[in-house]
Amino acid sequence: MNETIENHQLYRSEDFSIDQVSIRMVKERTYYSNEPILDPESAVKILADELNDYDREVVAVINMDSGNKPININIVSIGSLDRSIVAPREMLKTSILCNASKILMVHNHPSGSLEPSFQDLSITERMKRVYDMMGIELLDHIIVGHNEYYSINEHNHHEIKEHDRVAEYSNKKI
Repeated sequence: MNETIENHQLYRSEDFSIDQVSIRMVKERTYYSNEPILDPESAVKILADELNDYDREVVAVINMDSGNKPININIVSIGSLDRSIVAPREMLKTSILCNASKILMVHNHPSGSLEPSFQDLSITERMKRVYDMMGIELLDHIIVGHNEYYSINEHNHHEIKEHDRVAEYSNKKI
C-alpha cells in the first residue's frame, strides 16, 4: 500500500505543463458594404477587382450572417498559375470564429477561362459536405475571370441543387 501512495506522489502538477493559447481574428481592410448578398453578381462585386489583380489562383471565403450580410472575407489560399490548394480546416477557421450562418466560395482563374475544372467541382462538393456538418450553408462557389463570373450553383454542376438551396440566395425555391 505504501508503494501505491509513493507512485502517486511521483506525479505532481508541477511535472506537467501545457501552454494556454487564444485565437483572435485580426481585422484587415474592408471590401464590402452592409448590403446583403442576394445573387452571384452582388458577391462578385465585392471581390472581383481584388481577384482579377492576381496572376495566380486565389481562393476566398465570404462569411455571411443569416440575413446574407457579409461579416468578413478571408483569402484562404494563394496558389499557382492554374491551381490552388484548398484545405477544409483553412476554409472553416474564420467561418466558425465569426459565427457565420452562410458562406460563399470565390476563386479566380487568371487565364480568364470560366469553365470549372474537375477539381473545382470536387472541392465544391467536399466543402459543401464539410460545411453542412458544421451547420453552415455553402450557397455557391463562384469563379471569377477577366471581369466575368461563373456560378457553379446557377449552372447546376453539382449536388447543391439537390439539397434544396435557395435560388439567387433569396427565399424563392429552385
